[in-house]
Amino acid sequence: MKIALASALSGLLVTVSAPAIAAASETQASPFTLSGSARIRYESISDLFRAGANGSDQMLSSRVRIKGEYDAGRVIFGGEFLDARAWLTDSGSVIPAGSVNAAELLQAYVRVPLEGGELQAGRFVMNVGSGRLATEQGFRNTPNNFEGVRGRFTPAENWTLEAFFTAPVRIRPNDRNAIENNTAQIDEAEWGTHFWGVHATRTGLAGNLRAEAYLFGLNEENGADLLTPGFRISSPRAAGTYDFEIEMMAQFGDQPSAGGTLDVRAWSANAALGYSFDAPWRPRLSGQLVYASGDSNPSDGEWNRFNPLFGARRGDYGTTGLSFAHFRENLIAFGPRLDLRDGPTAITLQVQESYLASDTDRWRVANLRDTTGQSGSRIGTLAEARMTYWIRPDRLQLETGAMVLFRGDFAKNAPGAPAGDNPVYGYVMLSAPF
Repeated sequence: MKIALASALSGLLVTVSAPAIAAASETQASPFTLSGSARIRYESISDLFRAGANGSDQMLSSRVRIKGEYDAGRVIFGGEFLDARAWLTDSGSVIPAGSVNAAELLQAYVRVPLEGGELQAGRFVMNVGSGRLATEQGFRNTPNNFEGVRGRFTPAENWTLEAFFTAPVRIRPNDRNAIENNTAQIDEAEWGTHFWGVHATRTGLAGNLRAEAYLFGLNEENGADLLTPGFRISSPRAAGTYDFEIEMMAQFGDQPSAGGTLDVRAWSANAALGYSFDAPWRPRLSGQLVYASGDSNPSDGEWNRFNPLFGARRGDYGTTGLSFAHFRENLIAFGPRLDLRDGPTAITLQVQESYLASDTDRWRVANLRDTTGQSGSRIGTLAEARMTYWIRPDRLQLETGAMVLFRGDFAKNAPGAPAGDNPVYGYVMLSAPF
């Protein structure tokens, strides 16, 4: 059954991409453009580490995205179709959020080119700055998308300004039975929630540095009201040189709780330093530190747990899916990373030591918490290796990887933590862009 299903989906991957590639080439000179991708991924994990779960798990997922744009001159009309599905799950599976979104309109927008920029309105995906607070997500089966308006402008040389006012689109289905059956349901924007922001970028600074500053807002109906200002400074990567990145984020506002409304005082930071060797395989060795505050005292009238908004996880924490990547909340993570690249092949090796920033707050991805703090704060050591290889350049890519969590005291001893060995995760994925 599993082999037959995998063979059928592999056939779908090829048959979907081949005619679309031909159509794109035939209409190259047309005002209509067509692009997209199809992919299939199998992943498994040896031991579940989340509260209330036990044993192993697996999932086979597929995703097709087809995007079209029509250039009418002063206005560009665009739309994108998404079909994301998952198989091989059962009643005991931990199905990651965002695994299924069958037969959905991911984007439907109007873009208006202007002198020095453009405006976009409708439903769209967006990636802002580093993507740590606002991104569409790449590895996850379903991207984040929004409804509203956004603009991107170049007001002066070396300056870029981006602003947006949106409502997040809630991915459906969200009930267990519908997810297990890949039921198609219409996604709707949650206009009771507003997500907005302003992001400025300055390039061409001394030392070829890049500086960014931003302010994001999240206003939830009967929920949190947050302001998240931040800045980022980074240098480019080049052979034979060092590079670095520093990003700082603060968070203020109001957070509802059972006892009333709490004042939000939270923050997060990212720091990385790397060196790119002028050698075969272009090795880059780097180290990274991630911090996101947690709430250490629920009764002190403050909320100190950082809210990651709609940010990415994979770039900083490793592979997601069924595995054990973290969220940007209540976390201290640090460790080395080695990146290698040669022609169509790219390899990443990464080790991260992970702790709770507050030993009385939760580990979100596992839904574990010890309010007494007696289970300690060490989550454990994550070790990951992954590789991508272009079988056909820009047409068919193979990606595979493995990760193991050497569990620390908290992951072993927190109330509700499942017994078992250190979980080992692996995946293999084929992607065909067109």
